[in-house]
Amino acid sequence: MASLFQDYDEFVEKFKPKKTTDDCYTPKAVYDVVLEYVNGITSLDGRHIVRPFWPGADFTECDYPDGCIVIDNPPFSIYSKIVRWFLAHDIDFFIFAPGLTQRVAGADVCYVATMADVTYDNGALVRTSFTTNIIKDYRLMTAPKLAEDIRKASKKPTRGQPIIYEYPDNLITLALLGKLNQRGIDFSVRKDECAEVTNIDALRRVKKSLFGGGFLLSERAAAERAAAERAAARERLKLTLTRDELAMIP
Repeated sequence: MASLFQDYDEFVEKFKPKKTTDDCYTPKAVYDVVLEYVNGITSLDGRHIVRPFWPGADFTECDYPDGCIVIDNPPFSIYSKIVRWFLAHDIDFFIFAPGLTQRVAGADVCYVATMADVTYDNGALVRTSFTTNIIKDYRLMTAPKLAEDIRKASKKPTRGQPIIYEYPDNLITLALLGKLNQRGIDFSVRKDECAEVTNIDALRRVKKSLFGGGFLLSERAAAERAAAERAAARERLKLTLTRDELAMIP
């Protein structure tokens, strides 16, 4: 009889919904911290805050009043589609994003790399950053205080992530941006000082990829990035850029 119950339990377990990044219900304490941060960027007084993402809903059918702003945690499986749709429809947004795969190729947005570990109400632990179109002049930035406030609200310690390669000063990824954020470093890059790339030849030659893509930086931005990285220097494989890649730098 015991074996029958065990078999039945295993059978039932197969049909239980699994935790995914599409079903992450944002803890109120974390959401309130994000609201406070956004309110520091642009006043939310009198603005309609839209939260269009919930199970079974079609965000494209939601009502978006004039002057509204979306502040919400979207299903990450269609994250890129959501970003592009909001941009195409001229809707302001500040949305949660998957930290390591945050970049949306060619999108005119700002990536706020917090890399904050958030434990959502369904128990899923997700390394979280943010993507927005309300920060107009910058493509990349850290937000150490926001990350720390999220950590406190989540009551979870942050996880470390080892860096295998040392990238050229003129190259930065969102993962590296997140590392700067974790070290409490304020750093930002203007739109006219960076160019998107999906990979570089130095990595292709060793059959590696630039996970999530990256950005080539102007000399000024590269100097600031190098200064920020010096304090945490460690033994890494130094990569270089090709002439074609150097020519892409703004």
